[in-house]
Amino acid sequence: MRDYDDIAPFLGTWGPYQRIVFLVLAFSILPNGFVGIYIVFVGDTPPHECLIPEEYNISEIWREAAIPMITQDGGLKRSSCTRYRVDTLRNYSMLGYIPNVDVNMTDIELESCLNGWKYSKDIYQSTIVTENSLKM
Repeated sequence: MRDYDDIAPFLGTWGPYQRIVFLVLAFSILPNGFVGIYIVFVGDTPPHECLIPEEYNISEIWREAAIPMITQDGGLKRSSCTRYRVDTLRNYSMLGYIPNVDVNMTDIELESCLNGWKYSKDIYQSTIVTENSLKM
């Protein structure tokens, strides 16, 4: 078996060409690092809740009550995965009932987010998650 030092002399010595290639490759490391960390920001899922489309004609008070409150991390927050059944809410809204006064909200059946989600824009204006959900 031959030694590397015996085989490599045809490559030449360390000269200007080798320095240029080395520097170009070294500078390419910086943008590659930014690409690697980029996904942390564009791939985040912002806070969200079920979307209640405008065409359901639900009053504003019923629209606010349409998302159930859940306990998470020791506090109350709006659910991001469920909503009260929208056709039931529309009927109560058209009758002029007031949520939690005329109607006990816990008696209304829950459903999943059938129309997609409404995302918070407090932190990010757009992420992969929010853009992908717009194409649904």
